[in-house]
Formats: sequence, structure tokens, C-alpha cells
Amino acid sequence: MEIVHFNSRFSNTQSPSETPTTSMSSSEGSPVSRTASTASLLQQGHPERISNEPSSRIGPGLLLFPGIAKKQTDNPPPESQQTRAEPAYHDANDEQVATINRRKPCSVRSFRRPPLWQPPMLTRPTRDEEKPDEHEHDPVPGKGRLACLAKAHAFILEFLQGSSIHGFVYLAKFGLNFVERMLWFAFICVALFSIISLSQRTWQRFQTSPMVISMDRNKLVWNTSFPSLTVCPHKRIDDIKLEDYILNHSEQFEDEEDKEYFREFIIKLASLTYDNLETLPLNKSYGIESSQYLDILYELKWPFEPDISSGAAVKMFIYETQTEFGICHSVNSLVARYNTFSYWRNGDWSIMDHGDRVTVHPLDGEIYAQIINLSTAYDVYFHGAGDVPNISKQRYTFPESDYTTVELIALEIYTNEDARAFNTKQRQCRFQYEAEEMQTVPIYSFGLCLSECRMFFALRVCGCVPHFYRNRLRNGRRLPICDLQGIGCLVKIKREIISLKSDKYKIHCNCLANCDDSNFFVQSYRSRVWFLGANLQWGIIDYPKMQLRRDVLFSFADVLVYIGGLVGFFLGCSALSFTEIVYYFTARLVRRMFCN
Repeated sequence: MEIVHFNSRFSNTQSPSETPTTSMSSSEGSPVSRTASTASLLQQGHPERISNEPSSRIGPGLLLFPGIAKKQTDNPPPESQQTRAEPAYHDANDEQVATINRRKPCSVRSFRRPPLWQPPMLTRPTRDEEKPDEHEHDPVPGKGRLACLAKAHAFILEFLQGSSIHGFVYLAKFGLNFVERMLWFAFICVALFSIISLSQRTWQRFQTSPMVISMDRNKLVWNTSFPSLTVCPHKRIDDIKLEDYILNHSEQFEDEEDKEYFREFIIKLASLTYDNLETLPLNKSYGIESSQYLDILYELKWPFEPDISSGAAVKMFIYETQTEFGICHSVNSLVARYNTFSYWRNGDWSIMDHGDRVTVHPLDGEIYAQIINLSTAYDVYFHGAGDVPNISKQRYTFPESDYTTVELIALEIYTNEDARAFNTKQRQCRFQYEAEEMQTVPIYSFGLCLSECRMFFALRVCGCVPHFYRNRLRNGRRLPICDLQGIGCLVKIKREIISLKSDKYKIHCNCLANCDDSNFFVQSYRSRVWFLGANLQWGIIDYPKMQLRRDVLFSFADVLVYIGGLVGFFLGCSALSFTEIVYYFTARLVRRMFCN
């Protein structure tokens, strides 16, 4: 069969009215009519056949333009000549060509590629073809796995070619050699490393220091907290109650000298603190269990009931409290009531109503408060309303016959409300209600946290805690109270306990400052002899001219903007690009691997 090459250039063909026909005769002289376009195709494709072979060897032609010209079939050549002229070209395609030539004429606009030019259609195999060969081997093991890997490879190529992330398309683009692909892969790796490295620094900054402490100098806007104090009298034991106790327990004493040693023991036990642990006699306990120390001290305590008055608008209260210095009294404190003996004995863990915080304003002028009828020498610790006295802080001692006036200056720090959304590690401070780690009180305070740290350090080293701590924990556990032998152990480590620093032991308190804190410093004090007994007056004369404020500097929105800028700078992608990745490796992956 001869194949006629078709040239799609229709610009050189003539109009249908002017199209001539070419008459070709066989060896016997039978003419065959063809169109000029067919003749031109034959001349371009096989010119030697036109010049050397007779026209009868050309074979049947194609009707390229139906309606313009048609095949000459009026005078067919004799059967003998036709058989002799076309012995080698008569096959199955002639019938298909004849069928095409017999189609209904159509216009040029509706011209379609003839079925002869299309690839042969797949036909269903016959029954004989469906039968497997007897000598055919079994399928290759792992063929399904290879097909799955091929699907995965095609899926990854599809993702890389269609990804909106810059640089990924060059990993799967056609026409690039291995060196070019590796170069783009290296660029992408460098970009990813830069993004991860800088993002880690940003996240570390957000986790450790997202806050900033700024300075506010608008002193007429804010109120200043009035300073709180804790007074610890030197006289702790009532002599009359002590004598009654000795008479009621006379069987515990051998002679008068033994009773005198007991008086000394009780007085020093009432004033026991970390500074004077070695002064307590450790030779005899007089039949008193260590768990009864606090009960006996409150039974024999001296009635210290001073009066308080102030010029502030809010009334101040004085509460008895248990501290590391023994039984003391706190004024204008929000946490002193949690360390009372009655609160401990009742096993109470409820949060109390403290009322309004006592504050003053520069327009109020000089505000003083005073305690009268102290009747004994005393130690004073100045602190904020949300804190307790600390043994590491400075204390002031005044005699029982002086009228003392103390002038203080204040430095306060407040935390913005937006900072409450951050955790304690980010803020580097704790609010009063964040007491999850406190074991002896239901609220948080920096001073209370340090007291608990000292208590647990003593428990770890000596196996017991001093009697001036609350030995019942939040989980119901009771800690042993140090007896005379335990107090002797505390004497050896008292410097480590006070400073909370040791070369031998590992001490980690994890105590953070109060988010809203007030610090007071003694500016000046003066004392004069007063015939009515010891009085203490304190207040603020010079109001603070600046205030510290803890604000949010680096929020989570800033983290997103910073990391998003890094990703856009190095890879040129956005949030939708990550959505595209999620879509490709979830829904589209399932569809490609399992549903197609």
C-alpha cells in the first residue's frame, strides 16, 4: 500500500470553480481523474513515481475536499488490467479508504482528521489470546510495591512542579541536568537552614524575654502603696503564765535550778531564729515533744496588743503572724493572715478577703501611721503589702522608751494586664493567685516562696523543719519538727539556709518576684525619749517621681510576623503555600495512591 503524505498548506490551492483535473491513463489507456491538490501532494511526496510509473500503480486516492472533486468511477478499467496493475496494493485499508470516499460531502469548517490517520483502536482479545501461556512464569514478587513507589514518585513530581514555593519547581523541571538540580537543592537547603535557625532564636526570645520594664514619670496619675511593716517584740513569754506552767508540771523538774534552765529554754525557744540557733540549750528537752513547741509558745505568749492609727483614707489593721523570727505582728499586709496559728491549726486553705489596698497620692500631702503602746523593745521590718519579712533583709531595732519616726521612699513596679496571657517563665514574675507550686499557703509571695525553700532545704539535709514553719503541706503530708538534735543539725548549715547558697549542696528555689511589687527604703529616722513608752511613726514624705511598669514587648503576633517574613524572604511563600502542602499530602495523596 502506498502512503500519501498530506500537506496542510491550503493557501496555494485554487478555488473550487477553477480546480482542473489531471487525466492519467493506464497502459491500456483508461483515464483516471484526480484533483490538482492530490496531484501536488504526489509530486511533493513521490516525484519519481509520477515520472517513472504508470498512473494505474498509484492506487486509490483520498477525497480531501468533498464536494469539490470526486473520484472518476464512470469508466472503470477492465478487470484484467486492474488486477495486473494492483496486485501488491490491495489490502484491508482499501476498504477503509473507499468508505471514507463514500462519506457525505461536508464543508471545510467541519473538516476532521480522517480515522485513517489515527492510531488503531485497541480491540478486545479473543478467547485464545486471553488464555495464559502454559510456559509463562508467575508474576514477579513485589510488583505491587514497585507500582506503589511509582505512584509516589509521580505524586512527588506533580507536587514539585505545581508548588507555589520558589525553587521547588526546578527540582522536577524537564530539561535540567543533574548539576543544575543539585545547585537548586543546595540553595533550598541553605534557605531552610536559615529559616529554622533564625526562627529558633525568635521563639527563644519570645519564651524568655518578651517583656520590657519601662519607666513612667507621670507621678500625678498613679497612687502609691502605703508601706507595710512587721513588728517583732523582744518580749515573747508572759512571766505569770510561765510560772503557772511550772507549778502545773512540777514533776518534770528536779530542783529550782532545773526550773531556771527551763525558763531560759522557753524564752530562747520563743525568740529562736536562724541567727541565734546556737544559743538554745540542747542538753535537756524537759519532756516536751518537738511537735508541741508551737502550742506551748502560744500558750505562754506575752499579750502584745498595740494600737494603730493613720491619716490614710483606708483603715489599717494589725494581724498576729508567725514568721521566721517567731511570733510577730504585721500592719497593712495582705498575706500575714495566712501565717496565723489559728489558720494553721484549723487546717484551712481558703483565700481570705483582704479588702482594699492602702494607697496615697501626692495631693494628699504627708501621710503617717503610728503604733502606740508597744511596751517593749522591738525589731521592725519594712516591706510591701503583698510580702512578708525576710531574714536576709535589713531590720531596725528600737528601744522600749523612744518615740521613733521613720521616713521612707517607695519604688513600685506594676505589670500590664496584657501580660497575664503569658506564662510565668516569660514574665519572670508571679501574680498572687499563681500559687500552684506553693505547699504551705494558697497564695504566692516572694517572701513566702523563700521561706518554703529554706524549709525544704532543712528537711533535705537534717530530715526535719523548724517549729516556726507550717509542717502540714497542701497534699496532707506532715513534716517532722526538729527536736534538739535536729536543731543542732540546723546550726551547722544555718549560713547556707540564710543565704540559700552552698558549695556542698545544690539549692534551687525557683522563686520569682511579685508582678505587682512595692519596695520601701528608709530615707531617715529619728528617735527621742518618750515618757509614755515606745511609739513608732512611719510614712512617706517624698513621693516617688517615677514608677516601673512591666509591658509586653514581643507578643505572639510579632512572632508570627517575624517568622512569616523569614519564610517569605528565603522561599517566597505564604500561609496559603503551607495550606497547599497540607492539602497535597492529605486529601490529594489519598486520592492518588488509593482512589485512582
